[in-house]
Amino acid sequence: MAEETLTIKLTGIAGFCKGKEYVIEEGGEAIIGRSRDCTIRVGDSDATDKPHKATAGKDDHLHTVSRHHVKISFQGAKAIYIEDLSKHGTFLNGHKVDGRDQIIGMRKAPIELRLGTNESFRMELLREPAKAKPKITVKRRDS
Repeated sequence: MAEETLTIKLTGIAGFCKGKEYVIEEGGEAIIGRSRDCTIRVGDSDATDKPHKATAGKDDHLHTVSRHHVKISFQGAKAIYIEDLSKHGTFLNGHKVDGRDQIIGMRKAPIELRLGTNESFRMELLREPAKAKPKITVKRRDS
């Protein structure tokens, strides 16, 4: 069987993360939240580092995302774990995550990850063939 490279791709589908894409490499982990030290920062404005004020609409939903909301550990296709670190809840396909759980079924179809009330991602497991190592041939010249 040929070797392959596995990654988890998160695509923002609602909230401040809408339209943004993130990748978690096999053997890695990511913490998602509002804090500056998170791997994936929700509500991060490209134009400014000022905190968002609660006015109305989208900003209200941002306050349901904790500073350190969720941790995803990706050790392999059968070893993907999610840990809810929040007060407002983490949901996979609408089901609340309690503590630390294994993610099952992502090899068959993408899963929706929702943080709080509105921040949503499409999570999918991507398999790509490993890049072939170049074959090096050394020829000797007769002198």
